[in-house]
Amino acid sequence: MWTGPARQRGIARQAGAILFRYLAIAFIVLAILAVANPHRPDDAGGPASRIWDYQREAITVEGRGLLNLYARQTMHATAWLARSSIERQRDVYRLNLLKFLMGDSTAGHLIAWRGQHRVPLEAGTELLLVALVGYGVVLRPSRRTWVLALLLLVVGTVVVTKPQATVRAAAAPGVAIPNMMLDVVASAAPSQRLKAGTDPKQALQALAGQYWTSFVGHPLSRMQTGSGVLATAPPGSKTSVLGALRKGVSSVNDWAIGHHGPERTFISTSALGYVVPFAIALGLLAMVATCAQALLFLLCLAGLFMLPFAVEGPARRGALVRYWVLPVLGCAVLLGLTSLGSFAVMRTAEALHRSDEYVGVLLAGSTWPIVAAFLLLRRSIRRRGIRGPWGVISIRGADQR
Repeated sequence: MWTGPARQRGIARQAGAILFRYLAIAFIVLAILAVANPHRPDDAGGPASRIWDYQREAITVEGRGLLNLYARQTMHATAWLARSSIERQRDVYRLNLLKFLMGDSTAGHLIAWRGQHRVPLEAGTELLLVALVGYGVVLRPSRRTWVLALLLLVVGTVVVTKPQATVRAAAAPGVAIPNMMLDVVASAAPSQRLKAGTDPKQALQALAGQYWTSFVGHPLSRMQTGSGVLATAPPGSKTSVLGALRKGVSSVNDWAIGHHGPERTFISTSALGYVVPFAIALGLLAMVATCAQALLFLLCLAGLFMLPFAVEGPARRGALVRYWVLPVLGCAVLLGLTSLGSFAVMRTAEALHRSDEYVGVLLAGSTWPIVAAFLLLRRSIRRRGIRGPWGVISIRGADQR
């Protein structure tokens, strides 16, 4: 993809190579801006978003001793991973990171600069327009060259006079595509809480609520009460419900004060084992989607100045298709696939956790982490072998003794 001659690759491979390089550039730009952190003090957190139920959840695990301390810290780590993965998905669906880090501030600086140089800018634009008209009338150049110069002047004038609208329009597709895909998926595969025809934000909220309840709500409820009675309770009423249960049921009070340290350790460990792979997958998908959004934002801005060159002829139009149209389509497809992937990961995570609940195995229902650990251990034993009192058992590529 990086060094092969262009003639030896088809259009699809050329487009893939160009898109890959563009994404690498977008990643570098985002990394530099994130390190430099050029945010505004009055808007450091991005566009305001409504607080969801999982953000009100209080991770409280009482009890003394090392086992309860381990369970408490492990549960906090589980909640942090789940909350972080949800937040990254929310950011993809609500804002374009490159627009927030660079676009808005650049547009504001351009507006301030335009206000300071308004008179020379207006006079220069009028002078250039008159010069272009005189150039076309007197010298009679190629019609394509004259139209190209005129279109570039118009585009430059629009960008200088409407910078905020230009930035907003360039960033809109990067947010609209994931929301559109979420709307399509919610309509095509509705669930009990994810109804068909639901608004994309409500659909994402319902999906995130299911994900949070499965990986944090249920284990936390079992650590506090020994059952899942608090899993679906509203965050604001969980404390009162737990207090009433502790007064009326002695076994619940034993769980709440930490008399079941080993069981709590098992529950918290299995919960952490559940959430880690799904949090990593959602984080990677969000990172790819963020890079695609940034690249689409840059391509839309560049397209304002690149599209006028299409009037120069078929050769120029072919270059535009290869270096602009196909990467734009590739970014749109990539955003759609990452949105579908995030939806699939959350639904798969919920399905696996629900299957454990149906099996009803040992406390928190931790069949899949145990099975995965067993399979990994078995594979490691088979590949590297173990040494016992009878000698070496099964070493691949060597004689068995």
